[in-house]
Amino acid sequence: MPELPEVETVVRELRGRLPGAVITRAVVTASDMYRRGSGTVSSLEGARVTAVERRGKAILVHCAGPSGDLVLAVHLGMTGNLLWTESTHDAAQPHLHARWGLSGGAELRLVDPRRFGYVLVGAPEAVRASLNMGPDALAMTADELARTLCKRRAPVKSLLLDQRIIAGLGNIYVDESLFLARVHPLTRGDRAALRARELLSSARRVLARAIEARGTTFRDYRRTDGSSGEFQMRLRVYGREGEPCVRCRTRIKRIEVGQRGTHLCPRCQRAPRRVTPSRRT
Repeated sequence: MPELPEVETVVRELRGRLPGAVITRAVVTASDMYRRGSGTVSSLEGARVTAVERRGKAILVHCAGPSGDLVLAVHLGMTGNLLWTESTHDAAQPHLHARWGLSGGAELRLVDPRRFGYVLVGAPEAVRASLNMGPDALAMTADELARTLCKRRAPVKSLLLDQRIIAGLGNIYVDESLFLARVHPLTRGDRAALRARELLSSARRVLARAIEARGTTFRDYRRTDGSSGEFQMRLRVYGREGEPCVRCRTRIKRIEVGQRGTHLCPRCQRAPRRVTPSRRT
């Protein structure tokens, strides 16, 4: 976490502020925040921001510089936030690892307590290749998903978390999507392929609701102004272990799938046959 809705929220907020601004100063104070193969952020100084977009869970800031086009990619990892401030003063906040000063005096800051995120700077083609993502969850077609799943025997939960298969989904929204589609997380990929259209439709419904609520905040995620998302109040299974299902009142269970905590309703999401149950926690 953050996942697609949180990153989309950040991108939409930055899209109203960044384009047209010139990057006057760029600093990364923790060198391990750079993704392997990245150029330095100082190469962005003097460049004008032309666009901001999301690719999976990555924020892409497109810039036109003196030496050509560059892209700044920022991945928020587990605990990262991009915060907007109208002043460059008071920069001594904890876990501040990167700063981009902008014309007009504003500043964009990357704060990441656990430092699982990254910064990547490079030409557009190089950045795209480095990200190595599959189709975006909001752009992938049901036929594409079915073709990918039908070749796999791994649990559908694990497959939907694989960013090379479908980009943008994480633990929260996969659990919510599988519940909405009434698909058990341990269902094999080749069997889940038969319900690819329903799976994708459910995922998009969940993502749309979460984007409308400006994302999910349990602890770390914040919008660019520091405020929280609100989708945590609308979750149906994730984080609700032991609580009654909103559909059938059966108690929500938590299991592990691929070492990831997974929430489901055992009545609405029937377990597939001939599968060894995962360890309960």
